[in-house]
Amino acid sequence: MRGTIGLIRPKFVFISCLLGLAACGGPNTPPANPGVARGLDVGRLENSATHVVALNEETELRFEKNNILEVAVTIPTGSKIQFPQDYEVQHLNYRKADGTVDWSSTGFIQSVQIVSAGAMSASEIASLNQTAGGLFVFDSIVGEIQGLTGNFPAMTPSALGDGFLKNYHANGQPLNSFAKPLQKRFGRNLNRVVDPSSQSEAEKVKWHAILSELKSAVDRTVDSPKSVLMIDPKLAVNESIDFEKTGAIPPNGAWTIATQGTAKRHGFENVPCAEFQSELLREAYQRAGYRVTDDFNSTRGNPLIWSSTASVLGFSTALNAAGWVPWDASAYRPLTGAIMMDGTARTPGHAYAAAGHDGRFIVDNGSPQGRDLGKTVLKTINMMYQTGVFFLPPGIIPARW
Repeated sequence: MRGTIGLIRPKFVFISCLLGLAACGGPNTPPANPGVARGLDVGRLENSATHVVALNEETELRFEKNNILEVAVTIPTGSKIQFPQDYEVQHLNYRKADGTVDWSSTGFIQSVQIVSAGAMSASEIASLNQTAGGLFVFDSIVGEIQGLTGNFPAMTPSALGDGFLKNYHANGQPLNSFAKPLQKRFGRNLNRVVDPSSQSEAEKVKWHAILSELKSAVDRTVDSPKSVLMIDPKLAVNESIDFEKTGAIPPNGAWTIATQGTAKRHGFENVPCAEFQSELLREAYQRAGYRVTDDFNSTRGNPLIWSSTASVLGFSTALNAAGWVPWDASAYRPLTGAIMMDGTARTPGHAYAAAGHDGRFIVDNGSPQGRDLGKTVLKTINMMYQTGVFFLPPGIIPARW
């Protein structure tokens, strides 16, 4: 059916139990659905409220049925779609080509409308555009939407929605505490206060420099260059391969390298959250002038490479082994640049970066431009953003709530 124009009748397969609502499964996740979309933003309509994107590859559009996204139609390369400029990424189970159901931490853009699709007639397009609940497309097109130049604009805090207030106090402190399971997992390292006076000047300079570089990449309270996260996808693939062959780490391009390079090459492009955070960290070390292998290596059992750290569990274990301190998010305020994780930092789970306002703003694989948890819907927060723990370098001590 792929490569055709027109409606595809989904095959509804009985599944005894749906997959758990997992964000980043890691390198053992099955290869991604080939319908993942990429495109080129070619402008907005006159009301400046809509993105129009020309697709760079054959793309599946989906509709929701019984809380699962099923394929509605496959449209060819060069088709144009449009969707609201202020779209919010949705996270739903979707059916893959083999009939199984999976979940994507990258998510989907809703309210998609087809502008043109090869030889598809105007009546066919109009019928699809009237699909109940709207059409969805993979949010993997975010790189093309954002582009490679200019800045991510500073975000303005929104009014607090129901999803946020059912999980957080108004000041951003989580309502749920994972202190006991975190204590069981991390032991004495949880909330470990490393007195800066016990560190050498070189150590203090190192850790502050690395955190500063993380902050510069993800702070969404100020305008920030897109180039830190976004590079040409072809170059990103080459950088990914080069790192695995030689250990060379580029200074920029973390989002594209992780999502369009490493994760896509190794078949987990729909769950690359931990790999994106890993690449952010590698590049922060590089820009700060330090070797990431001093802290993440085979001797310690924590090499910072996808085969070990593409899962949330693997990444959080590696950070802990490197001496980075896990802090209980219900007791301490995440600093901008901190690496945050849902729940107890296990797999399934989700990893994301604190992007401002004590972790209310975040940056992750689905929202490199930034996401305000204050306006994120309840279902999405429950699945992905119940912040339980965040990591900081030793000697950098966050304030209590």
